[in-house]
Amino acid sequence: MTAGGRTAAGGPPVMVVLRGLGLGDLLTAVPALRALRRAHPGHRIVLAAPASLAALVPLIGAVDELLDVSGPGPVPLGAAPDLAVNLHGRGPQSLAALRRTGPGRLLTHAHPDFPEVRGPSWRGDAHEVRRWCDLLGWYGIAADPGDLELEVPQGWATPLVARSWGAGPAPESVSPWEPAPVAVDSGAAGPGPESVSSWGPEPVAVDSGAAGPGAEVSPSGWPVPATGPGPCGSPSEMSGPVAGRAPAGRGAARRGPRVPRSGRPASVILHPGAAAPARRWPPERFALVAVALRQAGHEVVITGNAGERALAEQVASLACLPEACVLAGRTGLRDLVALVARARLVVCGDTGVAHLASALATPSVVLFGPVSPALWGPPHGPHVALWAGRSGDPHGDLPDEGLLEIGVLEVLDAAVNLLEAGVR
Repeated sequence: MTAGGRTAAGGPPVMVVLRGLGLGDLLTAVPALRALRRAHPGHRIVLAAPASLAALVPLIGAVDELLDVSGPGPVPLGAAPDLAVNLHGRGPQSLAALRRTGPGRLLTHAHPDFPEVRGPSWRGDAHEVRRWCDLLGWYGIAADPGDLELEVPQGWATPLVARSWGAGPAPESVSPWEPAPVAVDSGAAGPGPESVSSWGPEPVAVDSGAAGPGAEVSPSGWPVPATGPGPCGSPSEMSGPVAGRAPAGRGAARRGPRVPRSGRPASVILHPGAAAPARRWPPERFALVAVALRQAGHEVVITGNAGERALAEQVASLACLPEACVLAGRTGLRDLVALVARARLVVCGDTGVAHLASALATPSVVLFGPVSPALWGPPHGPHVALWAGRSGDPHGDLPDEGLLEIGVLEVLDAAVNLLEAGVR
């Protein structure tokens, strides 16, 4: 795909904006993109980003053309643009790639490799949304960090919503409330090296007290082992501690929160995957959350990309969900957007689906491990960010120790509060 140049062969001047990253990264740049559109209504805005995000571009309302670029470049424009904007990173690769397009003007952070290029200094403690708004503000372009929401067109259907009800009704409760199956009270796409501002939400700190693992009692009366659920959420010994790490128990035994029963078959989305193992909460714990929600009458679906299907199937198997509930690898981006837009709740780690829930105002519980939600967390609204209060390596090959401190009961408590609010 070739974009036009500075005047697009006699047409409007061209602006190229580089953001060659993933779903969540693009969504954090939406306020900046809209600010650029308002500031330059006569320009043709070309977004240099992966072609896989094409379905999302029309919902932003600020982009005229998508140029397929992954990573910091190169940016293969047909001719020099009037304006180039670096929303990709601090440089130097992204800055060098945009300079090679020969723009009339370049908006970017300053970098010592390019002393001749003026711009604001990079701040490592800035929330990712505010970072790009502040960059534009330095150049005199006002941007609103709260301008994040997307609106899904009415014609967008959800063809792959699983009809888990076909496998039989959820267990009936003797009251309007169903106690959650109690799990141990135990103990996501985060930033790379280029990524705490007042815009971000206050992180929900997790009690770091380390009481030994205690036997918990489920509504059926049997203790749930610290290693996680057995088949169908029943107690049985697992092959070892969760994810090969320390035992999961952490706190006195208590019954789980009462999950409000669903009055209609609307989906709760569980998204267990993340780009790196450090940001993946254990599948055994996602399964316990699924069992609790299912028993309360909620339809549960499990999402992910094709590479995460085995993980999704593991969660479904542990929770005894029917195969139809596993949507991982079966949804394109448009299907996923429609699914999240119509969901009652999303439970996920620090990954792109969390940003999608924020953009669509869908209630979410987001589990943070090695990265503080002050840097990548959801905005204020129907969202809860859980974090143990300490940072680590977001690209690690084992679940982050802080992430493992977040317990099943904490996640269910947060989910219950959002479901009770009746926001969906």
